Amino acid sequence: MTRTLSGLKIRALRKKRGLTQAELARRAGISASYLNLIEANRRPATAALLERLAEGLQTERATLDGQAEKRHVDDLNEVAADPAIGATAMPPDGAEELVGRLPDWADLLLRLYRIYRDRDEAVTALADRLNRDPFLADSVHRMLTNVTAIRSAAEILSDEERLDQPSRRRFLDIIASDSARLSDTAQALVDFFGSAHMRVRSATPMESVDAFIAETDNFFPDLETLAVSLDSVEPDDRRPGHYDPSSRFTLVRNTVRDAARPQIERIVALHPALGSETAHALAIAALESYVAGAVLMPYDDFLQAARETRYDIDALMRRFGVSYEQAAHRLATLRRPGAEGVRFAYMRSDPSGYVTKRLPLAPLPLPRYGTACPLWAIYGAFQSPGVTVRHFGALPSGESFLFFARAVDKSTATIGRPRNLQSIMLVCQSSEADATIYADGIDRAAATLAVGTVCRLCSRRDCRHRQEAPLIA
Repeated sequence: MTRTLSGLKIRALRKKRGLTQAELARRAGISASYLNLIEANRRPATAALLERLAEGLQTERATLDGQAEKRHVDDLNEVAADPAIGATAMPPDGAEELVGRLPDWADLLLRLYRIYRDRDEAVTALADRLNRDPFLADSVHRMLTNVTAIRSAAEILSDEERLDQPSRRRFLDIIASDSARLSDTAQALVDFFGSAHMRVRSATPMESVDAFIAETDNFFPDLETLAVSLDSVEPDDRRPGHYDPSSRFTLVRNTVRDAARPQIERIVALHPALGSETAHALAIAALESYVAGAVLMPYDDFLQAARETRYDIDALMRRFGVSYEQAAHRLATLRRPGAEGVRFAYMRSDPSGYVTKRLPLAPLPLPRYGTACPLWAIYGAFQSPGVTVRHFGALPSGESFLFFARAVDKSTATIGRPRNLQSIMLVCQSSEADATIYADGIDRAAATLAVGTVCRLCSRRDCRHRQEAPLIA
């Protein structure tokens, strides 16, 4: 959490508790003037002082330096960067100011944006369907034909002097039959638009699962304990060497699903971020895969092997009989307090740049709605599938990271069809990079790339890879 957010959060909580600066300063063992400087973001609060301030505010320290607010800031900046919003230059600390001073309004703004995204996606899908669906094209053509026939018959009937009774009856029959056809076509369209075939999957449930994963730090201790008890369920013919990694993972996932389901459903039911049936289903599927990964790669054994191999994914693949993607994802779950591995962000993308999975780090926001910085290794990996692309990158904020990625085939290649590639990227802070094999041989001083997150939030105006002007002046 940034210093600005920390000061604003302390001030907001103090006022919410009805405390004066003097009273909170007394509880924390500092002077009121020093607390005033902290709240005004003119002095940082040390870890020990944050602990005392949290105690004085009768809250957890994580409330003051927690990551929820940082994620909200990242999300608000991404809202501002959406070209469809058409925002003008925004103040650099505007999102932090809003989250720190008016968190409820920040939540409301994010909810409104998600509703907007949901509706926009639905409208786009419907418009595409209207333009392309042959049933709709044929229905519209039939409706126009019926309407034209009805109109012509009605115009003829309006000339009462020229029509005898049999002719009038014949044109009335034409109007009646074409009206019936028009009604049938209209009902068919109503049924079509109301059917499951026209339901547009909402973007919101996946966002809910993203929030669920982020707020749990992508670590589920109860499922880790459960996986230990389920380790013996994997029959001998499913051990490494009997099946390819993807098939083996699927077999284990199906084997443990029933045993893990009650625990998984309890976790999902209790989490406030999962507010819809679709979000529940997606979260359950994600946790079933989490359990299968924990069975195939037990936490303690995998952590020890990761440290021994210096987080060499290829070595871990061979040792545990899993795929590159499975081993990489498991590395991003090694977050047990007191027994943590290197903390990695995890990102998966298809060749179009569409992000299919994201597990961010607090200092490195990962884009949710668009592509990330084109200099990130996740995109360079598509140029040489099967080869690990790696580099150090420095954000405009000064934060530095090690990026490494590999593009892998998701299915067997067939003649005449393009390869189904997905790029898998892990990112860790530079301070932890030497614990990994992927930092070896890179001259940080000479080879650190000046990167951003997304172009509209990046202040590097001289970047040759920039696609659009920065939003923040």
